[in-house]
Amino acid sequence: MVNFKIYTMELLGVISVPGWLLTILLLILTFCLYSKWKHSLWKRLGVPGPEPTPFLGILKEYFKKGSCNTDLELVRKYGNVVGVYQCHIPSLLVADPEMLKVIFVKEFSNFPNRFIPVKPTERMLAGVALAQGTHWKFLRSTISPTFTVGKLKLMVQKIEKCCQALVENIHSQRGDNEPVDMKELCGAFTMDVISSTAFGIEVNSQKEPNNRFVFYGKKAAIGQLASSFAVFIMMFPFLKNIVGTILLHGNRVGKDVIEFFDTALRSAIDLRKEGKNEQYQDFLQLMMNARHKDEKRGLNEMELKSNAMTFFLAGYDTTANTLSFACYALATNSDIQKKLIEEIDTVLCGEKPQYEDISKLQYLDRFVNEVLRLYGAATRFNRECQSDIKIKDTFIPKGTDISVPSFALHRNPEFWPDPDKFDPERFTEDNISKRPEYSFIPFGIGPRICIGMRLALLEAKMALVYMLQNFSFTVCDTTEIPVTFEKGFVLKAQNGVVLNANPRQDTQ
Repeated sequence: MVNFKIYTMELLGVISVPGWLLTILLLILTFCLYSKWKHSLWKRLGVPGPEPTPFLGILKEYFKKGSCNTDLELVRKYGNVVGVYQCHIPSLLVADPEMLKVIFVKEFSNFPNRFIPVKPTERMLAGVALAQGTHWKFLRSTISPTFTVGKLKLMVQKIEKCCQALVENIHSQRGDNEPVDMKELCGAFTMDVISSTAFGIEVNSQKEPNNRFVFYGKKAAIGQLASSFAVFIMMFPFLKNIVGTILLHGNRVGKDVIEFFDTALRSAIDLRKEGKNEQYQDFLQLMMNARHKDEKRGLNEMELKSNAMTFFLAGYDTTANTLSFACYALATNSDIQKKLIEEIDTVLCGEKPQYEDISKLQYLDRFVNEVLRLYGAATRFNRECQSDIKIKDTFIPKGTDISVPSFALHRNPEFWPDPDKFDPERFTEDNISKRPEYSFIPFGIGPRICIGMRLALLEAKMALVYMLQNFSFTVCDTTEIPVTFEKGFVLKAQNGVVLNANPRQDTQ
């Protein structure tokens, strides 16, 4: 039988403490001092902000209130530049349009990359969203031509087919005057659009909700990294490389999702290489054909897979949520809906919208911009500071996470009088000229502005035209007013968007 000795230490000649307990106490004290030191940065630099919760920083508020409400409170209380901490990682919230112009445009070379709190994998860095430095420049310049006006026109027929299916699906779901959840219907629509335009795969998720592509697509939209892992790394940033590698290369969340999409993409690529590429008019084929003007190569297989996955994640959930909020805005603003329907009927005379027709619908453009102001999918985006810099009166240290709370910026009464009111007239040329240039940034700013912006706008506008040519929307007993938002960093209606979809032939 083994005898264990308990070693003790005498403190001040009064009490004896077991060595293991003293070690734990010293570790706790060290951790507390470390946390206090890490949380002193913004106070030392004179940047206003809330008193951080020990160890967690601002995360407790995000978990409790959600990112939207927390950012809104912070900007209203402390101003357009706020210093906070994601656990122990210092983050500077910037909602000042002048500073945004400097950071994202004039000094872009000092803020070229997105801030990534964990050690990224090779797969993550192969996509244009998270790629860094010269590799990002290569990817961006190679992929950008796939989103030109000419290439988007090739997608119109695919989008039209999905729009027709959306109208049929609304008719089917409403049955005998039953309310419909536009969040679910819009999600099925955008799933079909992104599947066909990105991968050339006709999923038909609006009629086949149990399709495997739909299942894994929805699972992918939930997220790829367990929050507990991310929080642990943010508590101990110096362990980023070690812990991040273990988590992301080991039992990473979403491994089955990646394997499914890799298999689907591999099959699609093989078919195209064997057959005639001309028959495919989608972004996967355009990326396969792409060649960079300064390089003798196109995208390799990992870059193809990563960027196809990026397009899917960016184009599915975000556009679906924005489109469902657009329906909510129509239902809760009947005068605006009436004006929009009148414009569509006058300009199109009942015909299907062509690419050129969309630009003629000026009130639709203002309406969509107002939807993006109040309900833009991305509630914030970020960059990493590469070297020390002073902008206006704020010193920003190297390595700082610069986060733009776009949700709060778009509701700042300094730029948007009566900010909670839904008013498309904010986007007349005259009213736009009265605001700072970067007070409206739903797709980001500068060289890294959303690469799929044109597709997202085209898709949303065409869907709205098709819907309003066939329906008008009204609230019902189960419509939640105002909408409760989920607490994540993508704006979603927590309880859906339940509305009445009234066939227009019944009201005309």
